[in-house]
Amino acid sequence: MTSIYDEGPEEANRTRAHWALTALEAFGRETGQNYFDGTLSVGEDELREVGGDLLANLFHLARFNDVEPETLVAAGYLHYEAEVAEEGEE
Repeated sequence: MTSIYDEGPEEANRTRAHWALTALEAFGRETGQNYFDGTLSVGEDELREVGGDLLANLFHLARFNDVEPETLVAAGYLHYEAEVAEEGEE
């Protein structure tokens, strides 16, 4: 089995961005927000609209499970910062 780190941290983060795009594409299909073409080039307005809607819905899910939405934001940002920092360690 290959690791997303086989090609280095920058490619690992590109893979993570692709996973996020896959999630946004699936969400967009469900909501009628079909703005994506399969590339990582996404317009700011589209990313803010669909990404913001997805985050809001994650916050609803968190609330229904007695988790504060800020917990998701803090955990996500912590992961993001660590993963970007790995790029500088090459």
